Amino acid sequence: MKLGKLNKFRGLDFFRILRRDWMAWYALWFLILYLMVIIISINFFNLNPYDQQTMDFFRPPHLSFSFSKGFSKFIMGTDDLGRDVYARLVYGARNTFLYALYAAVISSLVGAFIGFLSAISKSKILHTVRILISSVRSYTPIIIAFAIITILGPSLKNATVAITVSLIPRFTAICYEITSEELRKEYIKAVMLDGAGTFTMFRLSLFPNIRDVLIIQFTKHFSMAILDLAALGFLGLSAVNPEPELGTMIAENMDMLYSGNYWIIAFPGIAIITFVIAINILSDGIRNALHKDNS
Repeated sequence: MKLGKLNKFRGLDFFRILRRDWMAWYALWFLILYLMVIIISINFFNLNPYDQQTMDFFRPPHLSFSFSKGFSKFIMGTDDLGRDVYARLVYGARNTFLYALYAAVISSLVGAFIGFLSAISKSKILHTVRILISSVRSYTPIIIAFAIITILGPSLKNATVAITVSLIPRFTAICYEITSEELRKEYIKAVMLDGAGTFTMFRLSLFPNIRDVLIIQFTKHFSMAILDLAALGFLGLSAVNPEPELGTMIAENMDMLYSGNYWIIAFPGIAIITFVIAINILSDGIRNALHKDNS
């Protein structure tokens, strides 16, 4: 059997196993639907998160449909400036989740690169860099992000940079620890004695045994990046008004909660909570599916 067909069949087996975990399967489809709503709304609907309707302040949510007019306008209501909450929610979710994904991917790649090389290589320079980075791990990522934002100034891009830098030490330390632990095992020593090079050993022997841990750690980093970015936005250190971002939307409308206009902060909060929970459930399902697929 050709390698391409073998990989295809293993991929099908993985999805069959994942489908047995109904929570992970529904979480996957929930995330797909979530992203499709954002993409379709931004690209095909005439949404403007900045447009102010002077006659529609604090309009409550109202969902109705007719074949002549389609869906009702302002299905999630309006805020104190008459702006469409649904439009701001869609664009805010795009900003929060997309920039959090950037931070998680970049921090994971950089941290994995430094951690793997520090464990495999005997370079004193890499070892020193790894120790310096790991020493910062004693501080929580949000504290490091605060310090960086203080230097760079509040903006969505600067907040992303701050979160990326703050997450690198965690992934570096994790990759170094799991790689060092695997390198001490007998099967790695046997592969190296058999004449395999470092890259071949890493690709065929080491990586398949730490892949599950890396997937879980990446999803944790993604969830952490979402929460940290929303937290920075809530504290006024991320997106600057009127740019929509979920944490910023909650912060700038907190006073409206006591006046009964709950929808202005309820929808952004629900968006953050449901997305993070779905990611964590799906990551556990992927880990279990990969473990069963390899057994």
